[in-house]
Amino acid sequence: MTRVAVFGEMLVDQFESGPVVGGAPFNVARHLAAFGHAPLMLSAVGVDEHTALVMREFDRYGMRRDGVQITPDHPTGVVDVQTAPDGSHRFSIRFGSAWDFIEETPARAAATALDPAGWLYAGTLALRSPVSRAAAWAVLRSHPGPVYLDLNWREGQVPREVVLQAIDLADVLKVNDEELAMLCGWLDVPAASEIPMPDSARHLLQCLPLQMLLVTCGAEGALAFDSEGRCIARGRDTRPISLVDTVGAGDSFSAVALAGLLRGWDMGTTLARANAFAGYICEVRGAVPPDLTAYAQWVGAWR
Repeated sequence: MTRVAVFGEMLVDQFESGPVVGGAPFNVARHLAAFGHAPLMLSAVGVDEHTALVMREFDRYGMRRDGVQITPDHPTGVVDVQTAPDGSHRFSIRFGSAWDFIEETPARAAATALDPAGWLYAGTLALRSPVSRAAAWAVLRSHPGPVYLDLNWREGQVPREVVLQAIDLADVLKVNDEELAMLCGWLDVPAASEIPMPDSARHLLQCLPLQMLLVTCGAEGALAFDSEGRCIARGRDTRPISLVDTVGAGDSFSAVALAGLLRGWDMGTTLARANAFAGYICEVRGAVPPDLTAYAQWVGAWR
């Protein structure tokens, strides 16, 4: 059995320079595989010219394929990406992709390979479609172990009420500082623009059934809050970075955070390592290193 499973989208990001395999959950799964955690990926692809690009990554990272569904009637997901001079991006996410049609029965069957005490990761983007949403609810609700949810919210994709339903099923929620402010607005809680962020998080956690809230703040690092709203750790990467792009930075943070939860690291160490790895990913083009040998320095340092 595996100790970690990942539910959600696999897709191809179409940059001006060419296609790059992505999707936040798949980015997380690939990192976890490189860290030695053998994740189970629960997703779907079509049968088209993009499918081979995605599936080649399973071979490159040595990942199992038994959680991947093939949907001939729906194309492998594609996102059109425009890059701004400051490294930020504008994403145009195509609807009707294969990962919008992850079916419940095979997803639940595949998820039986997850250790009952293992971690289940999900984002919210795959919840935009009723079909994949039903599969997600079935997998999340049937898993007795802990759930890590990355909000990873995209405008015009997932309704507010669906996001809040997903949070109700999570044990650990990861948001960035903008998403924290958005959630505070949704729940009528004072935002960090009005009061200090720790106070804002404390008020928010009074409304949400979470064990832990992780808040990333870009170059300012990250904070971890327990279920009572106490700040239990802070972490920041002080190393100067040479920014290439920010694609996948949040996903790399989540992958290391999950690795820390799986390995029993203290939260201060986890945040420091997650921020350092996310900073490194900002120095490469795309969400994962082009050369898998790049992972060796991180895995070696964490032993």
